[in-house]
Amino acid sequence: MDESPLALPPNEEENGNFTLCQSEKRSYESFSEQSSRPYSFDPLRVSERVKRGYKMIIKKGTKRVTLLRFLLSKMIFGEDGISIEEYLCLFHLYFDLIEITEEKFVQSHSSDLEKVGIILNCLTSCTVFPLILSEESKDKVITLLERFLPTRREFFGLKGQRDLRLSFRIVLNDTLVPRKIPQKAFIGVGYKDKGTRRNTAYDGSPGWQIVSSYFANLEREAEELDSSTFNSHID
Repeated sequence: MDESPLALPPNEEENGNFTLCQSEKRSYESFSEQSSRPYSFDPLRVSERVKRGYKMIIKKGTKRVTLLRFLLSKMIFGEDGISIEEYLCLFHLYFDLIEITEEKFVQSHSSDLEKVGIILNCLTSCTVFPLILSEESKDKVITLLERFLPTRREFFGLKGQRDLRLSFRIVLNDTLVPRKIPQKAFIGVGYKDKGTRRNTAYDGSPGWQIVSSYFANLEREAEELDSSTFNSHID
């Protein structure tokens, strides 16, 4: 598993001809006022707890470019938008990929990653999850990313890959890990026996089956040895 902390990007304005930022902020406000669905419902308080620190874990062997393209397309074609975990994973993947210096990779993806960076920079102020873009913003993202973004058909193909959907997760720093109850050193073997036999799973001592078979083999070998000695004396 790949495990590393994630730092959110700086909230800076992007100089360019892509004008998603301001319009997107207005669409968030209008959407939250008009919708009656509890989009901000967060029973585990992940949005609040993530500020205390977390780690993003991506399964080893996962193709990061494919995962990035899937999450971007989910933001466009998914009916429920993207969750806060998926939102944070987008940033994590972006920062990981822009650090790759391999010549072939840079030639293939540097231009697309720059465009992805523009989009993510416009989404740094998002506080309502799941994140659902307006139709106008979706059109702008599709136009900007062009062929890097999967088609709707390709998105549903990627969505059907369970390994891809479950290839990442976040671990919150304040997650409570329950203490393991210590095992009993002895266990009972009958209705009245409350604990006279050692628990082999606890201290590693051999079970009674192994011990009994061991001594049975010793007795058998001794009997065979005695009988062979007796026969040799008769001969």
